[in-house]
Amino acid sequence: MTFISYAQNFEDVMLWRALKHVPAGRYIDVGAQDPLIDSVSKAFYDHGWRGIHVEPVPRYADMLRSDRPDETVLQLALSDQAGILELSVFEDTGLSTGVKEFAQSHHTVHGLAHKVVPTPMLPMSTAFASLAGQPVHWLKIDVEGLEEAVLRGWDSQTLRPWIILIEATVPMSTELRYQGSEDILLAAGYEFVYFDGLNRFYVAAEHPELKSAFATPPNVFDGVRLSGMANSELCRGVLEQHRVQTRASEEARRAEINQLREAHAAETRLLGARIDQALEAGAAAQRKFADQEEQVRFANQAAAAARAHLQQHLDAVLNSTSWRLTAPIRSIGARCRRLLSALREGRITSGIKRRIKSMLRTFALVVVRHPVLKRGVLACLRLAPPLHRRVRAMLAPPPIAPNTTAQVPSYPPMAMSPATRAVYLKLKAASARD
Repeated sequence: MTFISYAQNFEDVMLWRALKHVPAGRYIDVGAQDPLIDSVSKAFYDHGWRGIHVEPVPRYADMLRSDRPDETVLQLALSDQAGILELSVFEDTGLSTGVKEFAQSHHTVHGLAHKVVPTPMLPMSTAFASLAGQPVHWLKIDVEGLEEAVLRGWDSQTLRPWIILIEATVPMSTELRYQGSEDILLAAGYEFVYFDGLNRFYVAAEHPELKSAFATPPNVFDGVRLSGMANSELCRGVLEQHRVQTRASEEARRAEINQLREAHAAETRLLGARIDQALEAGAAAQRKFADQEEQVRFANQAAAAARAHLQQHLDAVLNSTSWRLTAPIRSIGARCRRLLSALREGRITSGIKRRIKSMLRTFALVVVRHPVLKRGVLACLRLAPPLHRRVRAMLAPPPIAPNTTAQVPSYPPMAMSPATRAVYLKLKAASARD
């Protein structure tokens, strides 16, 4: 893998030159700050190294936990004793410090605002007790003026990083301030090997083979690439471009979110309007139905009242004296109307004929039963042949339809009544004898 440098002053380049032969090593980054910008550990993390971060500023500690979930992040301050540190936090910078003098200078000289955050504080020997006897390949200390206090809380017998680099200048200046820290390191068996203008590098006496790596400053032969994320003039242009792109991306994302919100709000308003319209239409339909129901109820009441009125009027007419007195006249009138109707339709003539036929059949039946009377009647009928034929025709069975092959039955048709059939048979028998 290509080594990409993220550190502010090429600290990671110098450390990698000395330690690149170590696979999956371990580091301790005290004052780690951002997991990406100015990070000394980021390049090592990308190459499989893991370690411990000490970061008291809450925002940066949360960023480290989010970006490095497989590493340990201690959100506290290190010093030579346990307690509570009044930490002056300068947001979005690496200037947060527990030294009140430096905090006041940042505020007065540079106009930087800060807030004081009470922060837990432990000695380094307590915070890293779990690493006793284990290899730690490099330790970085950048705590804005408290480096000496951090080293006073260190147990150099149980924790011996191969390389220690420590900030050696007054914050935001080139003024050197490292003597107390160096005395502690020299007494612990470490040798000064390199100063990069901001940090001093020390190598443990038991690893003298590492000293040659610090003979020259970073150069083209280190074969590294810049990430552009270091907060220095060398990378500030690239970093600013990255920030501009990030802001543009965030603004585009916010604009897209706002558009989606506006579209959602418009759809919500449209849906609300449609719901209101539907509710109004439903209410109007309900009102119309209620009106129609009222009209039907009113019409039913009017019809009932009309029926009651007519019934009262009819009862009054039927119960009146004039109605009772004119009842016979109305009966005669009805009969006259039926008679006139019968005359117009010819029902009287046909009725008379039916009655004559019925009387003749009855008379014929009586005549047949009395031989003397029968002979007298037949003698009279022979004297008047037309009448004889007429009587025979009236008592004869119905004629057979033309163009039929049916035989004349030897008995009266079933269509004749029993009385007519009896008369017919007797007359036929008498005619045959004659």
